[in-house]
Amino acid sequence: MIEQNPDSKELAFLQELEKHINEWVAITGYGSDEERIVASGDSIVQARQKAESLGFKDTTGVGMTAT
Repeated sequence: MIEQNPDSKELAFLQELEKHINEWVAITGYGSDEERIVASGDSIVQARQKAESLGFKDTTGVGMTAT
């Protein structure tokens, strides 16, 4: 098993995700170095609609649940 500690950017993103437990988030730049959360909501539709209203047209929706 390869173990790699997250870098500061990854840690910051994970900390931001923790703020959205039990919500859907709209992410721009998914999978890139520019990945960030731009909106959240109770459903994927709501999160993406909020993101679009803020001018973000190409987002990915992710559901966050407590573990």
